[in-house]
Amino acid sequence: MVVRSGWRSLARAVPALAAAVCALAVAAACGFGALPAGTPSAAATTTGERPLVRFVQFDIGIGDAAADWAERALTDARRDGVDAIVFEVDTPGGLDTAMRRIVKAFIASPVPVVAWVAPRGARAASAGLFIVQAADVAAMAPETNIGSATPISLSPAGGGRDEEVLGRKVTNEAAAYVRALAESHGRNADLAERMVRRAVNVTAREARRRKLVDLLAGDRRELVARLDGFTLRGAKSGEQLRLAGAMIERRTVPFRYRALDFLFDPNTLFVLLAIGILGLALELATPGVIVPGTVGAVSLLVALFGLSGLPPTAVGMLLLAVAAAMFAAEAVLQTHGALGVGGGVALAAAGFVLFDSDNGPTTSPVLALAAAALAVAFFLFVASKAARARRAPARTGSEELVGALATVREPLAPWGQVFVQGALWRARSADGSPVDAGQQVVVRAVEGLSLVVEPRDH
Repeated sequence: MVVRSGWRSLARAVPALAAAVCALAVAAACGFGALPAGTPSAAATTTGERPLVRFVQFDIGIGDAAADWAERALTDARRDGVDAIVFEVDTPGGLDTAMRRIVKAFIASPVPVVAWVAPRGARAASAGLFIVQAADVAAMAPETNIGSATPISLSPAGGGRDEEVLGRKVTNEAAAYVRALAESHGRNADLAERMVRRAVNVTAREARRRKLVDLLAGDRRELVARLDGFTLRGAKSGEQLRLAGAMIERRTVPFRYRALDFLFDPNTLFVLLAIGILGLALELATPGVIVPGTVGAVSLLVALFGLSGLPPTAVGMLLLAVAAAMFAAEAVLQTHGALGVGGGVALAAAGFVLFDSDNGPTTSPVLALAAAALAVAFFLFVASKAARARRAPARTGSEELVGALATVREPLAPWGQVFVQGALWRARSADGSPVDAGQQVVVRAVEGLSLVVEPRDH
């Protein structure tokens, strides 16, 4: 799935100017500049040092976090004089805007870029197809697959002829884009285009047989061995990789980008939205508690930030607003659960339609139902307790003693002393009858500094 969105949420990790300065400084220190076509791209060929191949983990959804990570990895590779950088691709796809950032970064990179769909069992679906085709070398591990790149739109449009025409335009543009990428690298442009128009998906062996990718390799050492002597096409046409005896290093996705990838997950966003709605509703039910409102507000703000990277449908957002209104009304009006249940139904429905489900990211139906059920149960329980406490008469100071159980310390005849809530009180029996020491009595009234009590069994 390639999702089209115009929203941008994250600043770039490393400024391009700083990267260029670093690269020029390295080049000047080593005493060489741009290499002619057909020659290796690293200083290793002139100094006798072993070439360096850097493997970069890339098993996240294609969003702004993934684009930032790709750009940072490429910048670091150029700064460090890496001979080739290999992106280990395993992705379900993602946003069109982020995908195009990655494609442009691959094409502009002076360091040869290899996109390797790995490890075994990985996939390069949807936007992953474009990224693989943009690389200088496209490779796959056995038991992997690639394709299913039909674009979808997460816009709030409601359909109709205009939407159908727009859909054809988007598909045609995506098909031409992937065809251009495949053709420039001498790959099967027809198959790449069918993956966009008809959502075709193929295995690694079939992709290699039909020349959609350049190499098959089961592990890193095998891939480096196959890359040695490979002549590049596309933007670096004619350049030849010299990687014999190369050193291999690997970089994993930093926590920052993992956290952002987790935030942009549809299930995470739905849970945050549900917590936000529920927290604010509970704050209305129990004014002044602060904690529910604070947690709810923070959750909503974080969710809104996440929605900038994964745009919701208009219907889904409307259902969320209805759920919030019903929960708030239940908190204020106390309809004995009627509005609360209605809010739960709206919340569950929002989970089903919050994101476009046609080959795109969507909330798990089980999670939507579970979150809605827990929200209703939690809301009804806490709100009912809070409402009951709010309707109860105010009881402060000595009034709290009424109804409390006390023990007679000094016999009541009718006056004496009782022990209640950690203190001795002067007390008298309500009907004037004597009460022996040690018996338990119930406080019925407070008269100044004295209590009126009666035996417990009355």
